[in-house]
Amino acid sequence: MGIIGLLFAFCGSAQAVDTALYHRTYVHAPVNTPVKRAITFQGDFFRYSFASGSNVLPFSMVGKMSVGGYISSDVTADVESRLKGNNRAGIHQQFSLVVYPLRSRVDGWGAKMESGKGQKDKVVLQTISVRTVQTAGAKFSDDAYRLAFRGNGYYRGRTLAVGENHFQLLGYNAVDFRFRTDLSQRGAFDVSVLQATSYSRLQTANMSLFTSASGDSLAFNGRYFNQGTGSQGWGQRGMGLSVGFTRLLTFRGLGGEKRRENTHYLRVGVRDLGFLYMPRVSVQSRGYVWDASMRGLSVAGESPIKTVSLKQAVVNAKELQLSNWFGNQRDSATSRLQLQDQTRSGTVLVPFTLFAELLNLNIKGQNFGLSANYLHVPGYRISNRLWWNKLLLPKGEQKWTSLNLQPYLATGGFDTYDLGMAVDFETPIKRMGKTFFRLDLRGLEAWAMPNKQHGAGLSAAMIFHL
Repeated sequence: MGIIGLLFAFCGSAQAVDTALYHRTYVHAPVNTPVKRAITFQGDFFRYSFASGSNVLPFSMVGKMSVGGYISSDVTADVESRLKGNNRAGIHQQFSLVVYPLRSRVDGWGAKMESGKGQKDKVVLQTISVRTVQTAGAKFSDDAYRLAFRGNGYYRGRTLAVGENHFQLLGYNAVDFRFRTDLSQRGAFDVSVLQATSYSRLQTANMSLFTSASGDSLAFNGRYFNQGTGSQGWGQRGMGLSVGFTRLLTFRGLGGEKRRENTHYLRVGVRDLGFLYMPRVSVQSRGYVWDASMRGLSVAGESPIKTVSLKQAVVNAKELQLSNWFGNQRDSATSRLQLQDQTRSGTVLVPFTLFAELLNLNIKGQNFGLSANYLHVPGYRISNRLWWNKLLLPKGEQKWTSLNLQPYLATGGFDTYDLGMAVDFETPIKRMGKTFFRLDLRGLEAWAMPNKQHGAGLSAAMIFHL
């Protein structure tokens, strides 16, 4: 029954947070070394990133929910004692790989860019890459957690005010076409063709559940809807488009600072601003009115609802769970709850990212950076990151060019706070030119204490001049 899927969706649907892991700025050269802007364009050859976060669920619990594993009653009881009323959780997973240009690089295109020959100030196709993304986010009440993780058997004789909750899972594949100008400072922009791989959205409003003291009856009320593409074929899950701009806006220095070669600057961008069209979405709902055209995935209004009582003659109170009730009385429960099933079509907004970065911020001879990121996923809050750049250069002739360390403090996102460390290692590779390898570990405290701390993530990438 869809209502059970709603209440347990977050337990079993987590696939893939903080976009600061995906929109990072790389140190293109030593901090005090002038850079020729026309030949320092960089991009990912490949990148994998995964992060999780919550303001209440420990990292180890989210991990077990993602890949499977036993969660003991001691853990769920401990989390219950720390619920915050407005609880959040989410995960984000992404992998990308450049498929063009590879041959052009070994045919001398890279050398042409370095020399500056033949460059024109015009828009050109720079790279084509493939990408897969999984996002999941949730906002849930204290009693929704109690019902999903503890069961109603613990709360006989009282009402669980499940209230308003929002869960969403969206996965998609993308083919990204990146364009940019060779000589100007306007940065790159992306046009992406998207294909949905999974979609599920569940929402409740004014939901409550009363369990009698003897455990022989339930009283349920509330509104909810459950949407999903299920196990449909690839061609029926949805297609879409999105755009992105690495430098939607750029502000360089203030006043006379603009004339300095290495002054600070502010960069604002957007990623995956677009939509997916879903041709066939199964929808089950209670207490909502929908457009009669069967188009659109947003409710058109509300319909009257009333409390529904369910009784059972024989009950083992020790095993009392909401799922048992509906399993034993599925037909009568379905008719009395007046559930509406339909198949609809409509568009879904892609989980886009807005980001801003303040770079090359020099304070008493030290180089700092500051960023803010917003990911459009339920439960996500604006994430801020403050980092310090420590650049190490080789002594004498070495096979590596530079090592940059970025310890940082991050707040927000799905999480509350994170300590992290990012490392950029630069080395020349034959026919590839200057190449960066980047490793970013977020939530060091959660990696060290997964049963106590909330969220963690990692990102690994290979970056070269394009």
